[in-house]
Amino acid sequence: MSAPTLDRNPETTSTGTSAGHRRRRKQLVLAVSALLVLAVAVGASLAIATRPVAGQAPAGAGVSPVVAAADQNANQNATTGQGTTAQPTKSSNQGSTGTGSVAALPDGDHDAYITSIDRANNRIVVDVVQVFNGDQAVAAAIADGKPRSEAQYLYTWVRNQNPRLRTLPLASDLVIKLHDGCEGSRGRLLSTLAADARQRGLEGEHPYYFTLTVAGGKVHRIQEVFAGNAC
Repeated sequence: MSAPTLDRNPETTSTGTSAGHRRRRKQLVLAVSALLVLAVAVGASLAIATRPVAGQAPAGAGVSPVVAAADQNANQNATTGQGTTAQPTKSSNQGSTGTGSVAALPDGDHDAYITSIDRANNRIVVDVVQVFNGDQAVAAAIADGKPRSEAQYLYTWVRNQNPRLRTLPLASDLVIKLHDGCEGSRGRLLSTLAADARQRGLEGEHPYYFTLTVAGGKVHRIQEVFAGNAC
């Protein structure tokens, strides 16, 4: 006796198989898509986490090196090439705290020469310089053309290759500290600074520079600093 034969519709079987394949293919596509989305999200997170953070100046640090370097480096090309030195035009920026105005120097400490003092208008005109100390002073002096035999003994070197001038107002609470410790009234100390500025203009060289503390576009402190060697 032969085994019974089950009747099955070929079309039904084929359709069921195809539907199963489509379901599995759809599930596979969804799974791959989910993995791609996850990979993109993880990659973005890693990129954000490992992105370098811009360095911040330490609290209380002055911005003078930035301003001074910008001034002096703008004139570096003028001291190289065919042995000629370009002379940039002197200009004077009016420092002010008025609305919409730009201060001659940003807040912070700035090294500069004092070129003149306008007591009538309570303003000061300065020439921002770049100061180097220690080994950097020796290297900077040699780079500026000083013989190595002389530069090797330097402790401080003041670079002033750009004669740009800036005008800043003096604050009402201005403090002036001279190198020799001399004290006196505001008027007397300003007269001393004015006389020194005139003398420097005649001599062309000066063993002192000044560190100016600027806040709100005004000079609140002037500290005289000796730039020569101790002995």
